Parts: sequence; C-alpha cells; structure tokens
Amino acid sequence: MGEKTTSEKMTKEKMVEVCPVCGSSELYYETGGFVGKVYHCKDCNYVGALVVEATDDMIKAIKEEYEREKGKEEEAEG
Repeated sequence: MGEKTTSEKMTKEKMVEVCPVCGSSELYYETGGFVGKVYHCKDCNYVGALVVEATDDMIKAIKEEYEREKGKEEEAEG
C-alpha cells in the first residue's frame, strides 16, 4: 500500500464549518429554508451563504491571514 492522497487524508481529519473571513466557528443562521442558508459570524459580522469546511490547519491559516489583513487596516487608519 502506498501514500494516501490529500483527499483521503482530509476525509480522515475532522472538518468544521467556519467563517471564510476570520476562521471562526461561531456562526449562526441569519435566514434559511426556501431562500437558502445565510450565515452570520459572531466574531467579524460576516453575513453570507458561503462557509468553509476546514481542518485545524486550514482554520489556523485563515485566522493568520485575517489577523494580517486586520493589522494592515489598523496601520492605514492610524
């Protein structure tokens, strides 16, 4: 038996739905049903239909990128 493919490795890892902006799992439904699901992030106030199913490594990368971008915005303001 050889190496596992990336998709095989990902299916074994726990996947969590997270905010695509800040990586938080603190999401709730804004609306749902006939209209479709619209999520709201408690941490960054993102509202949208897109969420990311991510592993711990992916969540860490999203959060790091969010913090970098947030830092750039704060530098530009002040």
